[in-house]
Amino acid sequence: MASYGHSLRRRCRNRREVRYRMSVRVSKIISHLHYIINDNGSVCIDKLRMDRNAFHTLVLLTKDIGGLTDSKSMSSSEKLAMFLNILAHHEKNRSIKVDYIRSGWSVSQAFNECLSVILKLAPLLLVDPKPVLEDGIEDR
Repeated sequence: MASYGHSLRRRCRNRREVRYRMSVRVSKIISHLHYIINDNGSVCIDKLRMDRNAFHTLVLLTKDIGGLTDSKSMSSSEKLAMFLNILAHHEKNRSIKVDYIRSGWSVSQAFNECLSVILKLAPLLLVDPKPVLEDGIEDR
């Protein structure tokens, strides 16, 4: 009976290694991100609520001015895409981790990092409103 339990544990351990092999997941992660950002402009607008040029400009702003960095296993563009997808569609952590093939912890960390960077960029991104004068000539 003891040998049966030992072989069962070994099979479970082997199954776990195959399930979480990073080399299998990386190609899926890269293809999903490429599908959202680079393949089709309408998919980028549907998922992130901005076109590809605006997204790449925002990535450059967050890298240069905000200080968003690539981590060992996640690029800054993937972090920002997850952040915008959560905000645009009021997504939950569970659905984002399935879509982007990440753990819930890494999705949460990326969201918090992007949120702090965007808050640093708020004075640059937000424009002060100008009051409308009574004797203005514009119809709007």
